[in-house]
This record gives sequence, C-alpha cells and structure tokens, in this order.
Amino acid sequence: MAGEWLKFECSLPEKPETLAITVAMGWDDPDLTVGKLMRLFRWFDQHTVDGNAVSVTPALLDRLIGATGFVQAVANSGWLAITEAGLSLVHFDRHNGMTAKNRAQTAKRVASYRANSSGADTSNDANVTPPLAREEKKREEKKEYKAQAPLPDWLPQEPWAGYVEMRKRIRKPMTARAEKLVLNSLSAMHERGISVAAALDNSTKSNWVDVYEPKPGAAKSDSLGSFV
Repeated sequence: MAGEWLKFECSLPEKPETLAITVAMGWDDPDLTVGKLMRLFRWFDQHTVDGNAVSVTPALLDRLIGATGFVQAVANSGWLAITEAGLSLVHFDRHNGMTAKNRAQTAKRVASYRANSSGADTSNDANVTPPLAREEKKREEKKEYKAQAPLPDWLPQEPWAGYVEMRKRIRKPMTARAEKLVLNSLSAMHERGISVAAALDNSTKSNWVDVYEPKPGAAKSDSLGSFV
C-alpha cells in the first residue's frame, strides 16, 4: 500500500553494527545483512505496536527471516533485546510506527525550508512552508476581523460585512494594507456616483478579492447606503 513505508537510514550498510552482524553470520556481503534487517524491521513495524514481541522466540523469528542465528547476532549488536517475555526492538519509536514517520516527514520539510532560506538550490522545495509558519498562519486566519480605521459614512455596512466575510471564507482575510487599498478603490467609485454596494456584492458573489466597477446599467450612487 502507498501509505506503508519504513524509515531506512542511507548509512545502514556501513554502520559498525551492520558489519558486526555480517561477520557474526559468516557472510561476506553487508548488503545481505541489510536485506535481512529490512525484513526484521518490517516484521516489528507490522506486527507490534511498541516494538515488543511478547512470547516470540529468536528461533521462530529466525525462521521467518530465513537465517538461523540472525536474531541473536542483531541482539549482540545492541539493536534487539532478548528477554524472558520475548523480543524487543531497541529504539523502536525512532524509526517505526506512524509517530516516527510523521516526525521524519516534518523534519524533511523543515530541512528543505531551511536550505531554501539559506540560498541553496532546492528547486521543488522553493514553496515549502515551515510547520510553525503554517500554524501561525492558521491562528491569524482565526482572528476576528477588526477595521484598522473608522469606516467612512458612505460605506454600506451590510455589503461591506458580506465582502469581509467572503474573504475570510476563501482564506484571503483582510489586512490593514488590503483594507486601505479596497477603500481607496471604493472611494473613487463613490466620488463618481458608482454604486459601492453593487461593487461589493459582485465581489462577494464571485469570490473576488478585489472590487471592480459594476457593468453599465447597474444602479448608481448609494450614498445613503440604500442599495442592496
């Protein structure tokens, strides 16, 4: 399945533990050890919750892996513990289970973001958003909108409130700068006798971030805020 994977270190074939297991097994190729380790780690990942295999013996797991004495060799390296209760994969939570996988993915995103920020050529990572920045953005989006300055008397309140709510809904909430720019555009329309309410309602209905003059034929001035 696409969602099932193991965190596998690139340096595993050269690790001292891997070489020690290879020698203990009488093998010449560390790659053979890596393949058996993959089967061992996969078994613990799929058949245990916390890395503890109660009542499972080394001989039984050796048969599943296909190498007699392999489990004991791994235990001698320090990666596996053999107890009276069964077998326990040391530091299981560092490499196995959904928590470890989520940590690995988060660490990769953070590393990509930092590399990009330092000027490294990371091509596809250019748009990676750090996890902390995403959380901060979510908190900002949840804040209630408050006008940055007293709103002008000519601004129709209901169409304006609808426009502000629409921008929050499409995750383009109003900022101080955006408010100033939109009000400047609406003020210019108002001075020319163009319906501000119609412009706001059109943007709200169409999910437009900006405001535009209504098409010819739309109602004219709503200086008293009566156009709805």
